[in-house]
Amino acid sequence: MVEVVRSEQRVEAPSCGRRALLAELGISNGPRRAAGERLGYGCRCPDCTRNQWNLERFKYWLRGRLLALGADEAEVGHRVDGVPVDVYWRIGERRFAIEVRSGPLDCTLALQHTQRLRDAGLAGVLWLCPPGFWVAHLPALGIRDFAPPACDYEIESGMFDTACSAVVAARQEPYELRDFLAGWVDGDIVWGYRDISTGGWATVSDWEHHTRTQAAIIARQRRELVDQRTALAVSRQTVRDKQKQIVKLHTRLERAEETQEERADELARAQRTIADHIRRTDSLRAQLKTVSQTVNHWQLITCCAMMLIVTFIAAAVVVR
Repeated sequence: MVEVVRSEQRVEAPSCGRRALLAELGISNGPRRAAGERLGYGCRCPDCTRNQWNLERFKYWLRGRLLALGADEAEVGHRVDGVPVDVYWRIGERRFAIEVRSGPLDCTLALQHTQRLRDAGLAGVLWLCPPGFWVAHLPALGIRDFAPPACDYEIESGMFDTACSAVVAARQEPYELRDFLAGWVDGDIVWGYRDISTGGWATVSDWEHHTRTQAAIIARQRRELVDQRTALAVSRQTVRDKQKQIVKLHTRLERAEETQEERADELARAQRTIADHIRRTDSLRAQLKTVSQTVNHWQLITCCAMMLIVTFIAAAVVVR
């Protein structure tokens, strides 16, 4: 009875969810277990066991669907050149891997793992994980629920189509994972970049439509760029013509300023000459006035002298 109570207390331990998440992300929590203990989740509560069971069921469901869709080989827990993968499958000479994660992904680590698998010779890697921002930066799909009834797994994010726009955009409605696997095995659904940093999964026809639309946009932008360059060349030619006209006007203005300065100098010289003439005229007028006064004085003296002489002559005559 005591053992049952202790077991129930371990089941209701609040730290089980944290241990499950850390174990799923590959992060250690506390001291390492002994070699004889079971690897995996840190506790054996029903939630952790159920989560682990759902993921394992999901992996084997993927294996069964891939084999049913025509894959030549599909294995769970396979290693590729020493790198473990959750689900490995092959069709013809092309090999692929599926990584299943029930928690958030680190984009840097996931990209490094993807590159290692591609360097090992795999044609593609698919990440199946919960929806999040990381889905757009990886060849990933956001799964709505890892424990749906009747294994009806649905894709919530990561799928693109051209139903609502001329270029590929996020699909508005959920997409069945079984339909995605069928298209992926047949080569009808592929992953591609939507812009410089994000991408997603879409059918080949949607990618072709997306590429044609982008090509048309690029061609239109190229024509607009050519028109803008032509307009810019015309504007530059107009500016050069205006600059030449401005230079000519500046030259004429400088010449007019030089002519004006010369005329001003001539006018100043003429004004100085006139001033000199006026000063000379005034001087001559003053001299003339002085001479006139002197002549008048001498005339008076002469008249007086003549009158004295006449008087003396008259007196002499009278005396005789």
